[in-house]
Amino acid sequence: MPHYKTQWFDSLVAAAGSVLNENPSISTDEACQKLESHVPEFTFRQLTGSAGRFLIKNFTIRTPPSHTRQQFTLAVLACLLLDYRITPEHDSTNASEDSSENEDNENDLPLSERLVRSMARAISPVLQKPNHGTEDLDDSSVNQQLRARQITQCLAAADAGFKIFELLASRGPEILDNTDVLLTIIAYTNPAEEWTTPGLAARAMLLLQKHFESKPNSKQDFITTTILPTYLRPLFSKSSPQASITPSGRPSAYGPNPDARPSGLPDDSSLTKPWKFIDLRAVTVFEWAVSEADEESTITKSWPLFIPVLLTLADDNSTSVRKRGLVILSKFLDKFPSRILSDTGLNKVFEDTALPSLSYLPSVTPEEESVELLGPAYAALRCLVGKLSGEKRNKLLDRVVREGILMGYFHAKEYVRIVEVLCREMGDVLVEMGVDAVKHLKDIIPMLSTILTDPFASLHPPTLLSAIKALQAVLATCWPRIPNSPWQDEIINLLVLCWLNLGTSDNFPTIREALVQTADALAAVLATEMEDGKPTINLSEVVAPLVAKEPSLSQVFSATASNEKQDPALES
Repeated sequence: MPHYKTQWFDSLVAAAGSVLNENPSISTDEACQKLESHVPEFTFRQLTGSAGRFLIKNFTIRTPPSHTRQQFTLAVLACLLLDYRITPEHDSTNASEDSSENEDNENDLPLSERLVRSMARAISPVLQKPNHGTEDLDDSSVNQQLRARQITQCLAAADAGFKIFELLASRGPEILDNTDVLLTIIAYTNPAEEWTTPGLAARAMLLLQKHFESKPNSKQDFITTTILPTYLRPLFSKSSPQASITPSGRPSAYGPNPDARPSGLPDDSSLTKPWKFIDLRAVTVFEWAVSEADEESTITKSWPLFIPVLLTLADDNSTSVRKRGLVILSKFLDKFPSRILSDTGLNKVFEDTALPSLSYLPSVTPEEESVELLGPAYAALRCLVGKLSGEKRNKLLDRVVREGILMGYFHAKEYVRIVEVLCREMGDVLVEMGVDAVKHLKDIIPMLSTILTDPFASLHPPTLLSAIKALQAVLATCWPRIPNSPWQDEIINLLVLCWLNLGTSDNFPTIREALVQTADALAAVLATEMEDGKPTINLSEVVAPLVAKEPSLSQVFSATASNEKQDPALES
């Protein structure tokens, strides 16, 4: 192939590098303006062929590239913006150029579609495999370096890449109708990903919206016929969880599958988990599929396609991936029909998948990671509870209290942020349980008492406040068992000590207000104990001796008299 046919594009890419070196923070539009003088006349066929070959030579083989992806996308964009320099396609040199330049095996595709595919590959967060194997990708430090470099390159090149998508898609949304192109655009829809931004995410969503609007039902078809079976299944096939499901995603009648992962392969490697170490788009694409899936036409009819990926993510040994999987599981359960959940036995599968995450506690798991994981884990279990009824629902709630909150407190009580999370979750779970929570009072009240009477509790006000809110949930749900019980005196005692530990200053106004509200709720609960139509317990009289010894306590119990006859149901 004559050198002159590609030299012009190589020179243009080099010029883009010079522009970026002069001003690394230059905007995409300004960079293209500076490149205008470097763009010669060209045919669209020349641009497509040169861009495709340049991409293969510089970015699809694992060698240190001499150019960046941002240079490449800027060069292509500068050409498209100067469309008046595109010479007619019917000149006599086109045929020979086409036969010699098209080395990307896509000669049968329209030129615009070929160019779009090249742009998608340029900004796609997919790591390239080394020439000598996959060992490097399995080395943690090497993988992190490759990942960081790829993410940085994609983020820098994405603005120009999306401008190219938008320009070409304006000729017709069908130009984007390619699996790899759509997967790459979807990968940019989550603004939390490192390779995108809120602005790029919004542009990606708009491109997808216009594309799928042009073909009715195409989005749901793309999810069920392409994303789940064709794209994700091969990526997750060797990392399927050892859960009680068959390869088709249905619950197994024979329990966990010990052969879920092929023997001889490591648990955490690019061979078993290419979605984690190589194709970084996978989790984002799956989350998009769950979010965009129609409840009736997709989730209800094609739910087995989702299950293996859901369980694999929520069962991963990496805290960040496990957290992401639990978040996606909650989204899926919101759409999943309760009837199918109970009829298939998947409720037990999901339960056994999410519950172990409640034991990811310090010191085995760093406190920061544990705090990030516990919230999504409890949220997923609450979503599951909301889909169940009767005995199944009650048993799951009991497990969450015993194996989650109480066990978590026993193992990590010295970590205040963990205690804060456990108290917050306790309040939500007790509200779900209602009066059935009385069976746990013997464990819950001592736990809250220890937290609230700790003389150093005020050093971390959020934990103290979450414990007070949990106590309010106890009063709202378990009130029939409080009057004339040991818990009555225990609650009064912890309110008194908590108030006194705050000192005499005006600090902690929110906590003080919460304690007053709790005392009011306790007064209303005690007032429900009736004899001959009259309350038999007056909280003001019960605490009068304490107030006499410590007058400052009159502030926390000051409003109890006017609330003694309130219905505790109103307090909830």
